[in-house]
Amino acid sequence: MKPGSYVLDILQSAPKNQRIIFLIRHAKRDSLQGIPDHLRNTVGITPEGSVMAREFGESIKHIAPDKRLFLGHTAAKRSEMTARSICRGYSSDNQPKILGCEPEIKSPVINLEKLVEVRNKFGWQALIRRWLGGEIPEDILWDPQKYSDEILGKLLNYPAVRPGDMLVVVAHDITLFPLVFSLFAKPVTAIEFLNGIVISADTKVAKIQFKNAEFSSETERLISGKNKK
Repeated sequence: MKPGSYVLDILQSAPKNQRIIFLIRHAKRDSLQGIPDHLRNTVGITPEGSVMAREFGESIKHIAPDKRLFLGHTAAKRSEMTARSICRGYSSDNQPKILGCEPEIKSPVINLEKLVEVRNKFGWQALIRRWLGGEIPEDILWDPQKYSDEILGKLLNYPAVRPGDMLVVVAHDITLFPLVFSLFAKPVTAIEFLNGIVISADTKVAKIQFKNAEFSSETERLISGKNKK
């Protein structure tokens, strides 16, 4: 399927009078080969990634033309480039607003040096499975449930987005793995470019959905200052 199609499919049936929030992976990036781990935030998206993100923005505009669109991203260059390409695709008289690193989506990595050691020992996907299974110490990676609660709380309580608005936050696969696991009990170890979770929320309840080639699932969460279920 075309990158972003799963998210766009969910958007088709989302209530128009509610807040819509996407937390998605960035578009296709340049290779990380030969890039030191501490410099990987400087890696951008490819020309193909720029096109796919712009087309994603165009599709959002087609499905939800009257939305006031806000775009946030992590500090990584590829996330910012993706957000700006989506913005160009959506651009209209009602100009979308780039928020920068708001709401702040922190990396779950606590100790990069130790993480690299574990990744080199087990491999990337095995590392993610061990993390989601509670086998990676919290001095290396956040506890998946705690991290999920932290991120959801920031998304659901971000004050700038009102009923009828849309917030798209561009992040990373490692951002999404713990959310999909904690929300849907699925230990996913790969997230497609521009795929992620879709939230439709009123003032009291948030409906959270995720879809990929293997499964489609949804759950609900009550909204409060502490974002408790």
